[in-house]
Amino acid sequence: MSKNSSARGHLFVLHGLIENFDYDAVIVPTDHSFVVEPDWESVAKHLDRARPANWPAEFGRSGAGDAVWFISVADERLLTDQDLVGRVSGALRAISDADLPTPDGRVVRRVALPVLGTGAGGLGDRRGAILGALLDALQSEAQTLELDILLVTPDPAVFSAAQHARRNLQAAGSRHWELDDAELDEASRLGTLAADGHLALFLGAGVSMAAGLPSWVTLLKDLGKRVGGLPDDFGNLGSLDQAQYLAGKLGAEQLNDAVTDIIGKPKKVALAHALLAGMGCREAVTTNYDDLYEVAVEATGRTRPAILPWQSVDQQRPWLLKLHGDIHRSESIVLTRRDFVLFDAKSRPAGSLLQALLLTKHVLIVGASLADDNVIRLAMEVDEYLQQSEDRAEQGTFVDVSGVEARKHLWRGQFRWFVCDGSSPRHRVRRMEVFLDAVAAYAASDAPWLLDQRFDGLLPEWDRDVVAQARELAAATHSASGLLAPMRRALRALGGA
Repeated sequence: MSKNSSARGHLFVLHGLIENFDYDAVIVPTDHSFVVEPDWESVAKHLDRARPANWPAEFGRSGAGDAVWFISVADERLLTDQDLVGRVSGALRAISDADLPTPDGRVVRRVALPVLGTGAGGLGDRRGAILGALLDALQSEAQTLELDILLVTPDPAVFSAAQHARRNLQAAGSRHWELDDAELDEASRLGTLAADGHLALFLGAGVSMAAGLPSWVTLLKDLGKRVGGLPDDFGNLGSLDQAQYLAGKLGAEQLNDAVTDIIGKPKKVALAHALLAGMGCREAVTTNYDDLYEVAVEATGRTRPAILPWQSVDQQRPWLLKLHGDIHRSESIVLTRRDFVLFDAKSRPAGSLLQALLLTKHVLIVGASLADDNVIRLAMEVDEYLQQSEDRAEQGTFVDVSGVEARKHLWRGQFRWFVCDGSSPRHRVRRMEVFLDAVAAYAASDAPWLLDQRFDGLLPEWDRDVVAQARELAAATHSASGLLAPMRRALRALGGA
């Protein structure tokens, strides 16, 4: 068994690239001759020394001593679904038994792997059946071995199909999320809003802190060390006045450059970044300076978001409003008392855009404390404006990891409140991650894979005849006139050839 806490493990399905994540062990596909595809070199380092001592074998740990386990997905004979699942389970048990450190702040050890066997493994024609078998086994092993398993795919069709399969397994009584019925209903509600294009995102510092970036307090401490010689009562100043003092010592430009130096170093995206990116929302707002959300969106295959106010928005591209500036534009950083006081005068259109989202969308707020005076003012103005509404609804949903449940009463009637239970901040953050994983599953569209024959294993028997007829129709549109171009595009979006 794992040497982690008593928390049950969880299977996360992520749309992105494995190398973007922080994990404790990773599973990499190979074959009986130990041929590793070049794409895996950034994950499985030291390939010249990585061949396990017991190879050829079903699975084995890297000979270089790294926390990398290789699985043979292509033997001299074609593997069955059960062969593959058995090897994955065996590798996970070996990882659970291995003496691997669990980083501070992590509740459960993390293992990352791709959807195995559907590429060079030769099982791609049965990817629907493979997915179903893998998901069932991975969820079971996650709970039994107390591991958090990150199943990662850059393929939108595979991601969508995996989420469909998880929703079906949940509906059939296999609990894929450790959430009660009311929490799962809330995840389904938010996911449906995202799928319908009615959900916008607000990301606060807590999202990026999970990726190893400093909190506001830690950032000021790091900046203070660069200044040195601080007065004894410096700590008695509020955070905005501390920043103002540091700006006076360093100079505003040098202070912002120092912030960029601290924040801008390469980091792995947090699970929350990837889960939020996987919801496919077109509009997002953040008070963070970093670019990790943008990295997570780009890893899904979507166009990197346009960053407002510096880039133009078009219909093919999501957008991200950075209220407090961007590390790639250090002069834009909002940090000091002066910056905050002048925010409205200098950035009124940005505030108006956030207010427009609160009026016209449902805003999912993650990683924020709602302690920013400017954000509070903007939200309160919207609330005051809506007092005259005859059928007003909440402006958004706040995901709270503070552990102070009384906070929700401050915003009663304005925001729905999802309280993440847990005995410590790290347990509450993990609860948030599990909840966001459920939201992302319900946000995923079924469109990209429905007519792709390789996913037939996920279809119930009574749907297969209809899907077969739709495939024939899709093929027929290739020789049709331009009048049927909209039908051709629609069928192609469903996975038709």
